[in-house]
Amino acid sequence: MQPTEVNKNHQIRDNRWFQLFIFCSFLLLIFQFPLWQILDAKYNDYWVRFVAERTVPSDEIVIIEIDDRSLAEMENQIGYWPWPRTQHALLIEGLRLANAKAIIFDLFLSERDIYSGGDEAFHDAVKERTDIFLAATILADEASDDRLFLSQIPKQIFHKIPEPNSDKETGTTRAVNVLLPWIVEPQYWQVGLVNYDIDSDYISRQYSVYTDIDGWQFSSLPLTIYKTLYPLEYSSTGVPEEIQLKYYGLDKVPFNSISYVDAWDNFETYQQDRNESLYSDKIVIVGATATGLHDLRSTPIDANYPGVSILATALGNLISQDYFTSPLKTYRWLFLIFFGLVLFILHGYFSDYKRKLVFSGLYIISLVGLFLFFSWWASSKSILLGIFSIWCILASSYILLSFYQGLMEFLQRQHAMRTFSRFMDPQVVKQLIADKNWASTLAHKTSQVSVLFSDIRGFTSLSEKRSAEQVMQILNDYFDLQVNAIFSTQGTLDKFIGDAVMAFWGAPIEDKKHAENAVITALIMVDNLLAFRKTLPEDLQNFDVGIGIHSGEAVVGMLGSKRRFDYTAIGDTVNLASRVEGVTKGRARVLVSQATKDLCEEQFEFVYSGEFSVKGREEKVKLYEPKELNPNDAKTLIRKST
Repeated sequence: MQPTEVNKNHQIRDNRWFQLFIFCSFLLLIFQFPLWQILDAKYNDYWVRFVAERTVPSDEIVIIEIDDRSLAEMENQIGYWPWPRTQHALLIEGLRLANAKAIIFDLFLSERDIYSGGDEAFHDAVKERTDIFLAATILADEASDDRLFLSQIPKQIFHKIPEPNSDKETGTTRAVNVLLPWIVEPQYWQVGLVNYDIDSDYISRQYSVYTDIDGWQFSSLPLTIYKTLYPLEYSSTGVPEEIQLKYYGLDKVPFNSISYVDAWDNFETYQQDRNESLYSDKIVIVGATATGLHDLRSTPIDANYPGVSILATALGNLISQDYFTSPLKTYRWLFLIFFGLVLFILHGYFSDYKRKLVFSGLYIISLVGLFLFFSWWASSKSILLGIFSIWCILASSYILLSFYQGLMEFLQRQHAMRTFSRFMDPQVVKQLIADKNWASTLAHKTSQVSVLFSDIRGFTSLSEKRSAEQVMQILNDYFDLQVNAIFSTQGTLDKFIGDAVMAFWGAPIEDKKHAENAVITALIMVDNLLAFRKTLPEDLQNFDVGIGIHSGEAVVGMLGSKRRFDYTAIGDTVNLASRVEGVTKGRARVLVSQATKDLCEEQFEFVYSGEFSVKGREEKVKLYEPKELNPNDAKTLIRKST
């Protein structure tokens, strides 16, 4: 292998590594776009619904719904919403008698009822009991006058507070607007936040188990309940800061439920047996599902999902320690890079553009099934992979790679068309470029060829009385005829050398009849000469032509500098063909070597012209003159050769 070839191979390998680096950087960069997070969330929503449809809720949780029917039917008994807190106090008493395990109010009890006096009754029902839980929330309005410094908020709402003597322990540098159940004295609180996390598309998918503000960790209501009712499980497993909710069924209220009005009627009519069957040893959540109370959220299950059902779902997930998790972003990066590398290798493995397009496309399509399988398997293990974005990025990369390489292929073909149309018949070039291996066909290589040199005799002296423009016009008209003759037999025009022409057959397209086609062309060129001379002025009709042909091995390819190059043939075969053309002077219009005669002697009649000494060769060269053709013979041989 030549040094230049070694350097070229190193450049190709270096270029491959550079392309790989750019490709991987592109994948990781585009993976940071927020759009992919939204697409992954939408994709995961499908699997959340898929799992929810096959998941049965625990019968340990019961929801008492403040629904539209309850608001309508209780209006005549106790008035419009909000109802007097006495009503809730009586409900607590009824649930206590029914042996409820815990009572949770998913209602905000911060404003005091100064008219009905129900706050005192509710306070008496709650105080000194550890099985009643109340809701709080952090409001977004941080400019409110109702804000409290963290250190001013009762400690009952915190999951953890900073260590003593720490820079965050005082909590006097940060104030929040928090809505707390002030109708009950803080010493009796079992309280937690019911804030709902909302993604950028306004859908609630996660639930904050605790909310950290400057090291002060606010407990969520589900966490407070879990720690109180299941202290052993909590101490052994702990809790994450946030969970991805695993829903139970596709109903808006999937848990066992009863309308508030029905529950109240049961207690009022003393249906003790029915009450105990509903509430005994159950966690009872009182919350709103009525449309007018505006406690509806958009979730993967439904666009108007009751907040009380979200609370119950989060509590059920904590109790069972069964909720969705997602792999770290690092693993998703590795996932993306791995499948991206396979795509890159596929694109680089196939040299043919169509095969590259088909196999890479099949790979992208196969990833759909593979990713669906992975997602199904992971969701059955309560894992949300979120890999739709990876497929989208890979599909986009496939399109970009295909477009880029297709464009490069098109530009290369166009460049080859423009370049080789100077040397060959444009129709032949189109056929050549249409071949999927056209690039290798045009590469430097050693080929068996027949080389033709043609030179005009006596034209210089005959044209001395003509202007340069007239001489050029005559030559251009003459060469048009001769180039057409070369192209008619699929020859390659190498170059013009003043008033001489060089052409060859057998490359870049392999031609087993290269010698025959070269001789046919030479005879047609003679006929063209004779016809062309008749169109010239009388003083120019005496010029003639000499044509030499030799067949053998030659190196064929692009030769020249970066700025200018030609497709040419070099080697001893070319040199000898030029010498044969020189011998024709004063002897014959066309002479061919022994090698050329041997290759096509069955198609032509040759007349032996003798042995001649040529420059650069010690041995004499035997030369032959082919029989000239009439126009009909030429057409017949051209049809046979093609």
